[in-house]
Amino acid sequence: MSPLRLRTPSRSTLAALACTLLVGLAVGCGNARHAAGVTIHVSDWGGASADPNMARFQRTIMDHWRHLHPDIHIRWEHIPGSTEYVSKMLTAFVAGTEPDVMSLDASSAAVFIDNGCLKDLAPLARRDHVDLGAYWPNVLAMEARGRRLYALPGDFTPMVMFYNKKLFQRAHLPYPQDDWTWADFLNDCRALTVWPRGALHPTQYGFLAQNWMPAWIPFIWQNGGDVLSPNGKRAEGYIDSPATIAAVTFYAGLVQQHLAPSLSQTQAQGADPFENGLCAMEITGHWSLVGIKASDTINLSDVGVVALPQNVRRVTVIYESGFAVTAHTRHPEAAWLFAQYMSSPYVQIKKAALGIGISGNRAVAMARASSNPLEPAFLRAVPAGIAPWGARVEDYAQVEDIGTEMMQDVLIGGMSPAVALRQAAARIDPELNS
Repeated sequence: MSPLRLRTPSRSTLAALACTLLVGLAVGCGNARHAAGVTIHVSDWGGASADPNMARFQRTIMDHWRHLHPDIHIRWEHIPGSTEYVSKMLTAFVAGTEPDVMSLDASSAAVFIDNGCLKDLAPLARRDHVDLGAYWPNVLAMEARGRRLYALPGDFTPMVMFYNKKLFQRAHLPYPQDDWTWADFLNDCRALTVWPRGALHPTQYGFLAQNWMPAWIPFIWQNGGDVLSPNGKRAEGYIDSPATIAAVTFYAGLVQQHLAPSLSQTQAQGADPFENGLCAMEITGHWSLVGIKASDTINLSDVGVVALPQNVRRVTVIYESGFAVTAHTRHPEAAWLFAQYMSSPYVQIKKAALGIGISGNRAVAMARASSNPLEPAFLRAVPAGIAPWGARVEDYAQVEDIGTEMMQDVLIGGMSPAVALRQAAARIDPELNS
């Protein structure tokens, strides 16, 4: 897919957004009489308690909600950590104490969708004439099953490559462009690695290799491989395919050739190796802009963003979070109103201003294209983004655990990728079919 071409929003685009915002201010007013005088329980992970800016955002939107719907009270629970959030929500569903509305993250969406935990919102969207075309189509599809829809999009990010402009300038390298290849990336890594004579290790590396699946599964996809079959039910023949082996070999080679620090070196560094200038490039998401803006060691003006390098095809993974209504809520109309509200332009504009992610509403996202010099690169990466396997496969958390152990065997244990991937396939298939 060719890169999305961006331009400053026209007056008509901004006018359309303003019109949409006015509609968002009155989300669900026509149904409020069916839901008055209730309290709904809302759960998400992280949330206001983790950050003062997030707390301020939540106070603002909740004040506005109370103005719109004074008889629908919100009891909000923030659960720290995505892993803790998923396990706590599953426990709540088993115990029958689940919330009315929950944050649904694409990386674990299948756990809740495939177990009948969530209400299909498509009939409600049709009834209330919700314009689903306002959302990025590949983002909306992450929480859908055919014509059924289980969440309205909130914010998201594609995984992209951050690079240190100063280090590229020092190495007399041109900045990478969206059409760069694995060969270009490898050449840049070599040119950006500085190993003084007599030093035990390089003092600067081209790339920060992480044993974190979102950082390395795109390489597998870029090479035409995958970790699971298209239906998500088998690993053998996919995670141990020649294309996947070649991709893991390429990724591991960055560490083995000392173009990226070892995992132990990265851990010993303590501070962020990219922000500290130890590594010239890293794969991350939109949320990193928040940390860079607050950093004492790197300026936002010194950072560039580019699409991930391509090989057989251009592709990246997108992580997204939306709001879902639970299947057995006692207050379905109030819960549906709140899910709409959280996905409305009013909330999305204010949430996007925090810088954590891109709005799932395309008009809001495009209107913010000039909000910072790096935003257009993120938006250009969106069309090449696909859902994480956790959006479609219920047991994918176990696949990720096994994948992390596989990569550790390769990067630390020195095991050949072919052997490590065959062993991973043998471990994954019983988990998928248990």
